[in-house]
Amino acid sequence: MVTPEALSELAAICPGVAEMTEGGLTYIHLPGLKILNAGGTVVVDALLCPQARDGYSTRLFLSQPIPGRGANWTTHRILDRTWHVWSWNGVPADLRPAQILAGHLRALR
Repeated sequence: MVTPEALSELAAICPGVAEMTEGGLTYIHLPGLKILNAGGTVVVDALLCPQARDGYSTRLFLSQPIPGRGANWTTHRILDRTWHVWSWNGVPADLRPAQILAGHLRALR
């Protein structure tokens, strides 16, 4: 479960944030997340998994891959939707969700 304070912190970054669960895992839905990268700003829906999944300590799933960023993109079906994720590890689960999000977004700049 994500604390109300953590959700509030994420809402300042991405309004409309919502906690969801599937298969015993918690996800944080971030609709319309703005991702800054070398090509400008890309707006995508995102799904943050703030705990271990698939051999990764945390994951950030996106509604579409970011061209020219990330490596080894794969797709996953979560919450009845297809999500894209790249191979990026080392963002620990003991951080606040906003810090976890920032750790994943660094890889896409």
